[in-house]
Amino acid sequence: MFFDIVRQGDNYLQNWPKQRVLNCLFIDSKVAYYTRLSMAIMPAFLVLALLLAVIYPNFFNWPMLMTYLFFILGLPIQGLYWLGKRSQLFLPPQLLSWYAEIQSKLQGRRHTESTSGHQPRYMDLALLLSKAFKLGGDNFLQQNELI
Repeated sequence: MFFDIVRQGDNYLQNWPKQRVLNCLFIDSKVAYYTRLSMAIMPAFLVLALLLAVIYPNFFNWPMLMTYLFFILGLPIQGLYWLGKRSQLFLPPQLLSWYAEIQSKLQGRRHTESTSGHQPRYMDLALLLSKAFKLGGDNFLQQNELI
């Protein structure tokens, strides 16, 4: 169960668009950014901690080092877990109309399939936004007066 949620979080992280305009609209953008950042710099911190423990064994005892290593390893996993939980939440009523507007703009261009009639989730929003930015460019939301 836990690892399924982390996998869903990784999938959500891969599909969430990297657009600055979304930073002020969704917390997901910030969590995705910091999760990617922690995944990128985590190996450097792990190697640095291990090297310091080997070079200066008097200053770094093993219980403290292991606590630090588990903390550093836990940061990206915590971000992926949060994203996985978030991806399965249904969109709130405030976002449903915005989701429908984006979908209608894309359907007007005849690039998407018809509405399936289901309650959209945040994962559906991520897929729709990435498709919109891919087809309409970086200024898709501004050009279509959606924000």
